[in-house]
Amino acid sequence: MKEKKIMPKEDLRKLQLIELEMLLEVDRICRENKIRYMISSGTLLGAVRHKGFIPWDDDLDTYMLREDFEKFCEEWNKDADKDKFFLQTYKTDPEYRWGYAKIRRKGTEYLRDGQEAIKCMSGVSMDIFILDYIPDSIPQAWMYHVIRRACIKTLWSVVGVTEDPVAWKRGLYHVLRHVPKTVPLGIMEKLAKKSDKKPSKRLYCISFYRKSGFSKKKKISQEGIPSEWFHEFIDIEFEGFQFMTIKNYMEYLSNKYNNMWDAPLKSQQLIHPPKRYNFDVEINLRGRCVEEYMNHEYLYLTEEDWKKERTVKAV
Repeated sequence: MKEKKIMPKEDLRKLQLIELEMLLEVDRICRENKIRYMISSGTLLGAVRHKGFIPWDDDLDTYMLREDFEKFCEEWNKDADKDKFFLQTYKTDPEYRWGYAKIRRKGTEYLRDGQEAIKCMSGVSMDIFILDYIPDSIPQAWMYHVIRRACIKTLWSVVGVTEDPVAWKRGLYHVLRHVPKTVPLGIMEKLAKKSDKKPSKRLYCISFYRKSGFSKKKKISQEGIPSEWFHEFIDIEFEGFQFMTIKNYMEYLSNKYNNMWDAPLKSQQLIHPPKRYNFDVEINLRGRCVEEYMNHEYLYLTEEDWKKERTVKAV
């Protein structure tokens, strides 16, 4: 088994701050143009439990409704700091293989171990997952799930052909990697456009799939996020700044994580192993002292701490 490269804590913290700088740029464009987004997943969990990044987290996740993302792309092209940042989609980078978007920090290098076969622009990134409607019809929802999973597996095939531990799956990926990426990407785009013509009760990212997605623990009618949650947005503190999320963020987190207040075991506090990286860029956090951010102590709030803070704010 090949040895995985370990990232020192100070390098992980710099990675987080570069991601924070990108989020600040996304937030600026969204607020100036009345575009909605939410920090999500582990980033939102970090905002609640740590008031910033989870100490071992190397990702930064956001969600946007497709209508907001399309408007965001228009405004990004007009106003973003393109000397620093690159909006990466399969339309802006011919080698990019995913249906969701990333913001990349130019001048950095960050390649995850095992993903050398993906030849798109690399570098530190944050994710923008685009949400589309899930059909309310159970048979239709299953059909969408099967189709999108097949598309995502096809796109992943260039990595899976060498990285999947199961021999027969590597053989399947060997066949799938010869399918032009425009085929699965085109199919998912058609699925999205079709579902968005008829708003439904729930939303999900058609182009992203986790093994925990359609599990035995949930009925297919319970998958995704209730679309009614995207009617109201609030600000939440993250690394000393205010960012957008949905008003029902605690319901979202409780639904996503079995026990959001319990830290995983040390052995489970893992980051994605890097193949190589270079973070030698200057970071601008709206004029704040980056050195103080580098040297800060991670907070760890309990559920009781959070409730007390909410009570004080209410008063």
